[in-house]
Amino acid sequence: MGSSREIERKYSVDQSFVLPRLTQVDGVATARTRRTVTLEAVYYDSDDLRLARNRITLRRRTGGDDAGWHLKLPVAPGVRDEIHRPLGSHDPVPADLVDLATVHLRGAELRPVARLVTLRTARRLRDKAGCDLAEVVDDQVTAQTLGATTVVQKWREIEVELGSGDPGVLDAVEAVLTAAGAELSASASKLAQVLGPALSGAPGPDVPRAAAKLRRRTPAGEVVRAYLIAQVEALLATDPRVRLDAPDAVHRMRVACRRTRSTLRTFAPFFPAELVAHLDVELRDLAGALSAARDAEVQIDYFTGRLEDLPADLLRGDVVGAISARLAADQTAARAQALEMLRSERYLTLVEDLLALVNGPFVGRSGKPAEKVLPGLLHDADRRLSRKVGRAAPLPVGAERDELLHSARKQAKRLRYAAEVVGPVYGPPAAAFARLAESMQELLGTHQDATIARGLLRDWGVEAQTAGEPTAYTLGVLLGLEECRARTAERDFFDLWPDASARRHRRWFVRR
Repeated sequence: MGSSREIERKYSVDQSFVLPRLTQVDGVATARTRRTVTLEAVYYDSDDLRLARNRITLRRRTGGDDAGWHLKLPVAPGVRDEIHRPLGSHDPVPADLVDLATVHLRGAELRPVARLVTLRTARRLRDKAGCDLAEVVDDQVTAQTLGATTVVQKWREIEVELGSGDPGVLDAVEAVLTAAGAELSASASKLAQVLGPALSGAPGPDVPRAAAKLRRRTPAGEVVRAYLIAQVEALLATDPRVRLDAPDAVHRMRVACRRTRSTLRTFAPFFPAELVAHLDVELRDLAGALSAARDAEVQIDYFTGRLEDLPADLLRGDVVGAISARLAADQTAARAQALEMLRSERYLTLVEDLLALVNGPFVGRSGKPAEKVLPGLLHDADRRLSRKVGRAAPLPVGAERDELLHSARKQAKRLRYAAEVVGPVYGPPAAAFARLAESMQELLGTHQDATIARGLLRDWGVEAQTAGEPTAYTLGVLLGLEECRARTAERDFFDLWPDASARRHRRWFVRR
């Protein structure tokens, strides 16, 4: 058993509701009724309902054709990733599912919190070619809470789950259902409905909601908080996907770390100095643990492409195999390092600290209007970039200049993130400036990537040459190409800099 993406909509109906003829839905040729089944599910959560509060469900279901353990992780409204595991015994909950929920549980024990028995009648909607467009299920639900207090509820609902059809089929089915008297459910899930009273008395989600509308008169701290909330949400959402080794998950978590760290640095006056210093170190080390895994992944793709583009007469020995073996070993070790970090108490403490940050008060001038405070801090970040570039420009090509350009790249990234922070307040000018900073960051990033690749190729080439391996020749060719790539990116950056540093790009935040 593995995982799948669930896209569904739920509708509340009363007992007198008559399911309409579903073949009237555009594109539906047949709506075959499947046999009625009885499903029994026991849901697990902490005493304070940490999973349910964050729209996560963990259950053990029997009956039907998908019996087993199910962990559902939210992706977007009406969209969840569902991870499946075999039934096994009642206890304990599969360890890997507990691991996937660790970032939300953070040491809290799991226990059964609800039991649902569902009498389900399903209708599979297919087109003329026999393609499964969607499934419409009619559920009669009997639910009870488990624990010190038992509450029993009964209700009927309709669920529509997308099959392999176009998502537009959900709208078409909805139109038919609502015309017959169905209403969109107010509950996100069956569990949310049965736990309703308990959830209403529990704390809210781990991450608070950001202010709905940000304006220039909005307190500056609330503008920064909204950005930090988005980054913490991204970190929490990608945590289980990093553990599952999902594509691009490591990259997205690392970016969330870097955006958070950059924001704390740029807008440091809004936070206690000791908190900024503490989180800076912790976020740096988390991003570092993730970076090795991400870098190995990127390097494998990059070198594979480089070798594919080389003429055959420049390929000597099994250079493809040699590079792949080295990087695959690096990737395996890096993934183990990343998982070790995510399973440490240090990481869980960092998560708690980040949640306290976005839920707690800010300090300094954070209560002042955004237009009075944020431009100056953005201007400070911009001047830091100019100083770094100014120090690198007159130096000759070499290691010292490379190091300063690497520092400038990091500052260009911070400037880009700072522009993203104020983007909701300043609109198109901020978005355009963020894109400009990103252009600078990308050129300097290419320079840094080539610098790293040169170091790897130099080491590999020396080893191959010492061992008398023919791959040394091709590694030398690649080394020359990376030297050219680094210097081309460096040249392109300095060609861009006179325009990128022009005042006209900054009129919206630099006071005259």
